Amino acid sequence: MKVARVERPQTLTGIALAKIREAIVSGPYALGEHLSEATLAASLGISKTPVREALLRLQTEGLVEVHPQRGTFVFSLDDDGVAEVCRFREIIESASLAEAMRNCPKELIARLEANLARIAKAYEARDLKRLPLLDQEFHETIIASSGNAYLQASYQLIGHKIRALRARLPEENERVGQCLAKHSELVRQIRTKDVAKSQQFLAAHIHDTLGSYLLASRNLEPPTRHNAA
Repeated sequence: MKVARVERPQTLTGIALAKIREAIVSGPYALGEHLSEATLAASLGISKTPVREALLRLQTEGLVEVHPQRGTFVFSLDDDGVAEVCRFREIIESASLAEAMRNCPKELIARLEANLARIAKAYEARDLKRLPLLDQEFHETIIASSGNAYLQASYQLIGHKIRALRARLPEENERVGQCLAKHSELVRQIRTKDVAKSQQFLAAHIHDTLGSYLLASRNLEPPTRHNAA
């Protein structure tokens, strides 16, 4: 008989980490916005110590930047930084796609097609809030299907930043429709078993998002006040 695993309660630092990270990557905080430990602690109903520890963790994830004598800020990217992130995605995702196509092509196609069905359903329902998450899921499926722990770990260097940029893209049906079409075409390319052409198509698709991400990164208008919950 298998004994049920005991779930450990989350620490206050863990709770603060999850709440603040989600507020950054899902869009309530503006890129470059100042983060006050006191304000965060008050909104979460905890002391400043776990908030401070959470911010240090987020610094290692690249989601916050600490400037001596100035404070802690949500990460921001200049145009060169956005271009570097997109180029890094091209490299990691293209390599992951090749590994997945060689090691588990049927499973990869099945998982991507299941994602496409969810995207199509959300698009039909005009659920534009869910679509960025499904877009992220599509690309992370390729990373996960690679089976390569080093590629997966490398993607984590930019995964949260990519999600944060996606959350700040304009909610336009036309853009979302084009993304769905590109994803569908990529799956068709994968079915041909031509690794090189599939990689080229994926890299071109990622490169095409550069303009949108540049616009998202420049959206530095302060948001309306909110809490991290």
